[in-house]
Amino acid sequence: MRFNKVKAKTALLVTGKPQCEIAESLELSRRWVNAALNGEKNISEKVARRIAAALGVSVDDLKED
Repeated sequence: MRFNKVKAKTALLVTGKPQCEIAESLELSRRWVNAALNGEKNISEKVARRIAAALGVSVDDLKED
C-alpha cells in the first residue's frame, strides 16, 4: 500500500512531532519513514497501521485514493 503524500504530511503536521521522533518511536529509520510518508515506498499493512497510529489517524485516512 502507499500513503497519500498530502494526507500523510498533514497528519504529521497535526501531531507537531518531527519525522525523526515518529521514526524513533517506531524503531524505523527516518529515511524509511520519510519515503513511506511521501508515498515513494510500498509498505505492508502492519507497518502502515503502526505509522498511522503514531500519527493519531486511521490507515484509511492516509491511503492513496
